[in-house]
Amino acid sequence: MYRRLVSVTETLLLCFICLGASAQAKQTSNESSSADYIGFYQKFISGIRGQECPMYPSCSNFALTAFKEKNFAEAFVLTSDRLMRCGHDLGDYDLTSRPTGFKYLDVPGDNPSPKNLRFINQQPYFAYADTVRDVNASLLFIKSLINNNYYQQALLEIKRVEFNQPFNNEVFVNELICLKTLNEYEKAIYAYETQCPALYKNHPEILYQLATIYYKLDNIDKANQVISTGLAAPQNDYQKGRFYALQGLLYANKYDWPAAKASFMQLKALPYRADVTESNLRLIEKAQLLKYKSPAKASLLSIIPGLGYAYTGHPQTAISSFILNGVFAYATYSSIQKKNYGLASLTGLFSLSFYIANIYGSGQSAKRHNDQQRKNVINNLYYNITP
Repeated sequence: MYRRLVSVTETLLLCFICLGASAQAKQTSNESSSADYIGFYQKFISGIRGQECPMYPSCSNFALTAFKEKNFAEAFVLTSDRLMRCGHDLGDYDLTSRPTGFKYLDVPGDNPSPKNLRFINQQPYFAYADTVRDVNASLLFIKSLINNNYYQQALLEIKRVEFNQPFNNEVFVNELICLKTLNEYEKAIYAYETQCPALYKNHPEILYQLATIYYKLDNIDKANQVISTGLAAPQNDYQKGRFYALQGLLYANKYDWPAAKASFMQLKALPYRADVTESNLRLIEKAQLLKYKSPAKASLLSIIPGLGYAYTGHPQTAISSFILNGVFAYATYSSIQKKNYGLASLTGLFSLSFYIANIYGSGQSAKRHNDQQRKNVINNLYYNITP
């Protein structure tokens, strides 16, 4: 109870600081004014209790970004919405790994959370081998480095081998694996375009690695194009199965569930990891039955503060919205009754801001809920396939 009271007090104080910061910025046209006000809050108030905000960026940094990038009205509404949501109903947010631990990712505006900040539990990649037994000592050493997660060192050895020996497709595939693991996606594509001879450009394993790299870059259409080329090339059933599995994941990322199911059905006809294939089909069937929340309905219900959040399955945020809107509305009413019109103007501004934020935030909450449902399916598919 004490911590909640402190949190509410901090919320109200941050509101006043944001209001003062934005007013000062309008008067002086000084971009650093809001940073000065919020910096004071961060240093002397929030800093005393440590980095306790469960979200990233923290509420004060969220406000700082909002007032820097948006106009006053929009920034104030966005900040009000964040203050109502902070620490509540966190299941619909992506995780991000920060030096102080895991946080829930929530950035200002309508844009989705930046993919480069999302935490992904990356599984290790292993070396590619197309021979039963290696006779090349250098290649054996490269694979050993990769299988022990020494990707940077393996890449150095690959460069040495490539300098001294003719092109070897097995070495090149392992180079792509290393670059992909090190998030050097553009370098991997450049290596394919400039180093890979025409004779090997349609090699199934090279094309598969290239498709996964385009997937990592969120270039779904290009990845699908590479897969189509790979499926047309001569290959064995295992290689074909990997292409269909990746293709299903790509369609799922576009929320094209029927196309994803068709790819996994093609996969089912091949001798390729039957347990994973069945799991993928169940996930797609689950995705096709997902029930989505209507952003318009959530916003409409928010005419009564908190009801829209309750509709989207966020009861704690609903209570927070109802209480904060009620407090500011009552404070405004009481001030008018006492003819304290100065205070009434101030609390009225907060009341209006939080009320609009309640309507806007409920619609965003519905979108976030829907997106998270789809992401959960895609994440499970991702871990089944691990491109």
